[in-house]
Amino acid sequence: MDVEQQPVTGDEGFSVLEMVVALAVLSVTMVASAPFFVNSLTSVNRQRTRQAAIQLAETAMEQVRGLKGSALLTGRSTSATQTQFNTVLSADATTAGFLTVAKPFVSQMEAAGDPMITDTSSTAGADAPIPTSAQQVTVEGTTYTQNIFVGKCEVYLTGTTECVYPKGAAAPADTTKILQFFRVVVLENWADPSACRTTANTCSYVATTLVSRASEPNFDFNRPAPQVLDNSQTWYVGDTVSYQMQARGGQLPNTWTVGALPPGLTMTAAGLVSGTATTATATGGLVTTTTVTDHVNRNSTGSVTFTVLAQPVATVPVTVVTSRIGDTYSLALTATGGKSPYTYAVTGLPPGLALDATTNTITGSPTTNGTYTVSVITTDANNHAGPAKTYTQTVNPALTLSGLSDQTIDLKTKLDLTAVAGGGDGKYTYTGTNLPPGVTVNKNSGAVSGKSTASGRFLPTITATDGSGGTLSQQIAVIVTTSDSLIFTAPALTAPDQTTAKGTAASLALATNGTLLGLSPTITVTGLPAGLSYNALTATIAGTPTTAGTYTVTATATSLTPASTSILTLVWKIT
Repeated sequence: MDVEQQPVTGDEGFSVLEMVVALAVLSVTMVASAPFFVNSLTSVNRQRTRQAAIQLAETAMEQVRGLKGSALLTGRSTSATQTQFNTVLSADATTAGFLTVAKPFVSQMEAAGDPMITDTSSTAGADAPIPTSAQQVTVEGTTYTQNIFVGKCEVYLTGTTECVYPKGAAAPADTTKILQFFRVVVLENWADPSACRTTANTCSYVATTLVSRASEPNFDFNRPAPQVLDNSQTWYVGDTVSYQMQARGGQLPNTWTVGALPPGLTMTAAGLVSGTATTATATGGLVTTTTVTDHVNRNSTGSVTFTVLAQPVATVPVTVVTSRIGDTYSLALTATGGKSPYTYAVTGLPPGLALDATTNTITGSPTTNGTYTVSVITTDANNHAGPAKTYTQTVNPALTLSGLSDQTIDLKTKLDLTAVAGGGDGKYTYTGTNLPPGVTVNKNSGAVSGKSTASGRFLPTITATDGSGGTLSQQIAVIVTTSDSLIFTAPALTAPDQTTAKGTAASLALATNGTLLGLSPTITVTGLPAGLSYNALTATIAGTPTTAGTYTVTATATSLTPASTSILTLVWKIT
């Protein structure tokens, strides 16, 4: 018989291969999810430990707020408090980094102890209601270390309302604007390697509060009569002024009057001085009186000094300053106006020049030619900076001098040299000193020319001067020889210079050709070092020099019949 095949319907299950693939996919998914769950748990743990620290700090703060200000120091000796402060103030990242979080707060506090503990050597404090020693609390397996610091500070209503210590810094004159507080700092530390990447894996949380030092607030509805405070002020000509007159007490509003004000200033009935000061006051300022009257017609009068100073301004050159590369330059700065002593700030100086702040002098040697605009700002003793004063400084190239050299000529021959200057501002004049008699220097061309009327050795100095006063000099040696006229024969004209040690005996013989010529010349000597003298009988310079230095010695031989002269110039160094 025929058997009819029926179609298969429904789910007959998974094959083995399908089961293996499904398990593999499930394993990969679980492995990928593991870091997510681990990170999530770590984050939750961090938040949990931090929330616990915050709760511990808030609990400590509630305990503090429940005490009167005068009770915060109970049982805490000054010594123990100071030791606790020092531990924080000396902490750093390598020793106790977890304490540095509290350092900015503790540094603005004054250590104070229980006034009832009179023993200065007492270290009490560990068992005080607010202990000076660290306390440990364990919450859900995490141990927290709690430190509570208590100290004094002041808040000035004229400032930023931050705690001020040392006391008195920028204190307002009106003591009613000084508030006195105790500052309490609570520091919580706990170890958590996963959350804190600091030294020893320690986390920190800090909380602070201010507590009035008074046990109870005092309210005084009967304000005293107004009292004028010290309203003396110093302003500067040209400054815009806005100053509120100060008084203590009185039933507001107060009304002000003033005897006189510096020119340019006015005052409202509310005591606001404003305007632009136009004229400097005399020495000592403008001394006048001011009166404040309160709402119930009580008044107070006080003396006040208003001082208006001229702006501090440097005294600088009124014309262009001209210098040259390499010149030694010095300009002492002075100032007028303001209040001395002054300090200066200088900009725009030529390279090579600088301000010496100790002597207030611009010194140095310019290194680069050019034209420079120099600005000088003066600050006076009141730390008020005046307007800038400027001047122009031109630096020219360094002066040069050429065309000069040592010369040897005959008495019958004309000397012919030309000095040539360069650099500077290009406008030159020439001069000469110690020239042979009969020789001159043309001041415009620099030509050195003429016949010498005397033989011998000369050391002339030729100087070039530019239009701004810069100078450069050069000394040369000129030997004038002769065969038929008077001339020095000793020492040799080519090398007459001498060097002698101080305290050592010296001797130098002088001689001429006078005998050969049948002449009887007279020799005189000038410019000798101290301790040396010339003996005319022996024609010898002799003695023991006593003073070190460089001396220009001139020996002159003269004959009357026939008239002739020889001059010997030499340099004698005493070392």
